[in-house]
Amino acid sequence: MLNKIKWLLLGFIAISIITVTYIVSVVRYAETERTALNDYAESLLALLEVESVQSIHRFNGQESYIVANVEHVDGQKLYFFVRDGSIQYYFIASELIHADDANMIAKNLIQNGEIINTQLGILDETPIFEIQIRYEELVHYIIINAQTREVVMNFYI
Repeated sequence: MLNKIKWLLLGFIAISIITVTYIVSVVRYAETERTALNDYAESLLALLEVESVQSIHRFNGQESYIVANVEHVDGQKLYFFVRDGSIQYYFIASELIHADDANMIAKNLIQNGEIINTQLGILDETPIFEIQIRYEELVHYIIINAQTREVVMNFYI
């Protein structure tokens, strides 16, 4: 009996160590990502034509981009797509559909699904919205052209 208790205690300790290690790794990754995004925001603010950075996130599609919603000094809202330390593409925000419009298009395709993520990104030099919808234990990915409202892709995993 004492031997079984030792093995159970040893198993519990091993699982606890693995769990704590996982949590620490996730927290470190999140902190590193947040620091990187803050550094990108500060770099963009250093540009003379940028008044403010409204939001910033990383988009991991075929290629990884930093997507920043910035306010230009002339008051115009722009989306910058940053890769390899420089602005690769930019689009005027008023010429793109809003995330709410993209969500509505996606909900019309998967009517009973729950939207779990919506993100502006880029695909082949075209701004897109990637919407993830959970429906019946599947996650549907709907890619919408942010300029034309056209559904570019619709798949699930």
